[in-house]
Amino acid sequence: MGFIEELTEQKLFKAAVYCLIAFLILKLLDLAFFARKKKKGVSNLQDSFLRGVFRFAVIVILVLNVLSLWDGMHKFANTILMSSSLLVVVLGFIFQEGLSNIIHGFIITVFKPFDVGDRIEMKLGDNRISGYVMSMNLRHTIVKNIMDKSESIIPNSVMDSTVVKNLTTQHEENRYPLSIAITYEDAQDPEKLALAKKILSETILENQRTIDLRSSKEEELFINVTLEDSSVNLTCFVETQTAEDNYYAGSEIRQALLARYKEADISFAYPHIELVGDVRHS
Repeated sequence: MGFIEELTEQKLFKAAVYCLIAFLILKLLDLAFFARKKKKGVSNLQDSFLRGVFRFAVIVILVLNVLSLWDGMHKFANTILMSSSLLVVVLGFIFQEGLSNIIHGFIITVFKPFDVGDRIEMKLGDNRISGYVMSMNLRHTIVKNIMDKSESIIPNSVMDSTVVKNLTTQHEENRYPLSIAITYEDAQDPEKLALAKKILSETILENQRTIDLRSSKEEELFINVTLEDSSVNLTCFVETQTAEDNYYAGSEIRQALLARYKEADISFAYPHIELVGDVRHS
């Protein structure tokens, strides 16, 4: 018994016990959030953020308790542990930028402009980020880009201060306009213009990725006609289940139109110069 009492009084042993307790608490937190995730099916943004908050709090308390074992840090650590306001001041001074990210992260989890798994778009300077929200911790949010599968690590303060377009909650954002430019010569022929619109409508509907927006199977999709400087533009909305599907569907539709318009003798408009008249030499 004397040996055990002497051992428990040793600072390194106490520090090891504190670390073990903190480790067990962190594991219990992981198990609790895992069970919550399994019950809900997906882990949302609030869970991801709160898990980081709890882990951070456990680690801070662990560090302060370990420091309190040494005489030089005992009074300082105990003062901080007993004063929550002083703790906030000290941490705020040391981690000014980090504290800003924590506050903005808390604001995001409260108002929830997006959630884990949501498809978002945002612009940071000259860079446009489009992808899925993967996770969020005390410092940053991770977004996986749809184009190259890379992960963008964005500070929470930046996420909260920029315009974020949520394409998941706004389903209509999976609807994008597709424009085709034909020549004025073909567009001024009523039969060719009607044929060009019909071919565009049929090509969109035949694509396996698109959603049929017609109220009746007998009608065609609405094609908007606009007059530009050197072309007549035919524009129609293409709607798909996901933005990625829309990206591929647009390419497939344009490729199919190249062949079908050529077969129908309908010309695409493009910048070119046509010389009319005789060329005379002086």
